[in-house]
Amino acid sequence: MKNIHVLIFAALCAIGTQRVQAFELELFPEAADKNAVFINIKAVSLSFSDGFVLTGQEFALDYVLPVFAPLSLGAYFRIPQPNLKSFGARLAYHINIGAEKTDLYGLYVFDFGFLRNDLLIEYGDEKQEIHYYDFRLGVRQRFGRFFCLMIETDYKLQGFNIGIAVKIN
Repeated sequence: MKNIHVLIFAALCAIGTQRVQAFELELFPEAADKNAVFINIKAVSLSFSDGFVLTGQEFALDYVLPVFAPLSLGAYFRIPQPNLKSFGARLAYHINIGAEKTDLYGLYVFDFGFLRNDLLIEYGDEKQEIHYYDFRLGVRQRFGRFFCLMIETDYKLQGFNIGIAVKIN
């Protein structure tokens, strides 16, 4: 239960002091409009069990689809340490909260771990857990025109990932 309170607190901090209206589930948020492209770079993790952890950088590319609903599709990978152990797809639903510079989203991340485990074992590396059900929450707060601070929950809501994002268009 403590984890939920921390998530709510982090989301409120990211939103800041902007006036927030009722949620608009079918409208695109201004911060993540149609055809927007985000490059996300996760720098650090804050784990509820391990504390502040500097992990390998994770890169993600998200594209907000020009369809009827505010959906984005993307891909991610974690820098190899020493081998490429984490890569996959991201599908997000963006929620319009009426804040011009805030992008709040729910995210499903699918790890393509089943493709690499046999190869990792063959080369003497450890087998990785496959994340079939990885639902997350995230928020990007835009500063200026292109740069954003990004906070996303981690796998199984075990912590937070903090980084920067750049909005390409």
